[in-house]
Amino acid sequence: MKSMEQLEAERQEIIRDMAGIERMRRGTVSEQYVKTRQRDGSVIENGPYFLYSRTEKGRSVSQRITADDLDQYRKETENCRRFKELANRCVVVCEGLAEQDDGSQEKKRARPKKNGSAK
Repeated sequence: MKSMEQLEAERQEIIRDMAGIERMRRGTVSEQYVKTRQRDGSVIENGPYFLYSRTEKGRSVSQRITADDLDQYRKETENCRRFKELANRCVVVCEGLAEQDDGSQEKKRARPKKNGSAK
C-alpha cells in the first residue's frame, strides 16, 4: 500500500498533467469514403472525407472537417481521452487518500460465512 505522501505526490502529478492539456474536444474523428454508381454501372469511390462526431444531450452531432484541420481535431480528441484517463486515476488516488485518513476510516465488519448445509 502506498503512503499518504506517495499518494499525494501522485495526485499532484496527475493535476499537473491535467493542467497541461489546453485544448480538447469530446468525440472522434473518422474517415469516410462515398461510393457512387455511374450510369454505365461502374463504381467510383470518392474521399476520404473527414468527420468529427460527438454526442450532445443524447444525440449524435457530426460535422465534416478539412484535411488541414484533421491533425488538430485528432490531437484535441486524444487530449480529451487523456484527460478522462487522468480524471479516473485521480479519483482512485483520492479514494486511497480517503481510506488512509484516520478520521474517515471505516472498520470492516466480518460477515458470517454462509453455510450451504440445511439444519
